[in-house]
Amino acid sequence: MKIAIITSGILPVPAVQGGAVENLIDYALEYNDIHHIHDITIYSVKNKKTSYHNALLSSVNHYVYIDTKSLIYKIGAKMYSYFGNYYYYHYQLEYFFERVWRKMKKHSYDLIIIENRPGYTIPLSKRTSTPIILHIHTNILFEPSDQNKKIISSVKGIFAVSNFIKNEILKVGVKSDIRIVYNGLDPNLFNTSNIVPINRKELGFKELDFIAVFWGRLVANKGIKELLQAFLLLKKHKDIKLLIIGAINFEDSENQSNSFVEELKKIATDLDDHVTFTGFIPYNNIANYLLAANVAVIPSHINEAFGMTCIEACAVGLPVIATNDGGIPETLVDQKHILLDVSPQLPQLIANAILEIKNNYSSYQGNSLKRIFHKDSYAKSFFQSLSNIINQS
Repeated sequence: MKIAIITSGILPVPAVQGGAVENLIDYALEYNDIHHIHDITIYSVKNKKTSYHNALLSSVNHYVYIDTKSLIYKIGAKMYSYFGNYYYYHYQLEYFFERVWRKMKKHSYDLIIIENRPGYTIPLSKRTSTPIILHIHTNILFEPSDQNKKIISSVKGIFAVSNFIKNEILKVGVKSDIRIVYNGLDPNLFNTSNIVPINRKELGFKELDFIAVFWGRLVANKGIKELLQAFLLLKKHKDIKLLIIGAINFEDSENQSNSFVEELKKIATDLDDHVTFTGFIPYNNIANYLLAANVAVIPSHINEAFGMTCIEACAVGLPVIATNDGGIPETLVDQKHILLDVSPQLPQLIANAILEIKNNYSSYQGNSLKRIFHKDSYAKSFFQSLSNIINQS
């Protein structure tokens, strides 16, 4: 089968700049390269790091790039902002889709997969009779609006990353074929026997400190402010420290600070040496930092679609403190963890949970990566679900 995959239009594939969705696309393509299941063409933004990537040597996966940083593209996008018929996203994302369509329409495909851009389905379904599958990674199709009904009605099927997302989509009230495809993780990147932890002293900590770790984008709905407020409550505990890994955006983004980040750092000034910010860390090095910690804290309140950080924490053996938010609980079944309700008392709840785990640490040992969340399990589920949707009458 000839398949086209349209990416988000933000980060490149292969995932040389990281990105959860982009890594998952890589896992499926790696699996396809080994097993030769389909002939797949991936439409992605261009990046200089992809030019000589080994993935481009595949005989079954083909990469078509849109150079979003070229002068011609920027002029075209600006013109589109004035005269284009964009209606769902920012004009830059919709212009990316238009450039992809210019290239796609020259070819014939048996199936088109759209990665986490539901707004692309409506114009695409009007231009082609090729079946479309929508892969949803975030909680963006939950309101029973006319627009969401059109989106769901325009696709052959939907991949949802959790039961939570499936149930949210069902609330729209449109009959659809929704398959659960749980995200996967590369076990080699989180194999503790092969990873050397970052030296605690390099991070400004002592060997006997009890270290909580947060990693991800520094945005309000990830709960990072509440986590810092929890540490204000723990300030008298001199040996309890916080490691914050991440930035606003990806590695080479020009925007790595804003008023929210400045607010976080202002709070941190009241915590003396209790907090260390690392800034952006490449995904391949995250596990080295996680192994320097004692407990993972994931205080999101965004209705997380899945909870990839929970899986990463468990893969390196960390106990997890997380909010009972969205799909997060599905990732922590049979793992050592504490779930917290999202409420105005969240900082206090986080502080209490950290003390609970610190004081009973041996009882919270034993987490590991479950087979269902391996990248190969993800890829198998991806292609099996694909086959099930296409072959059903």
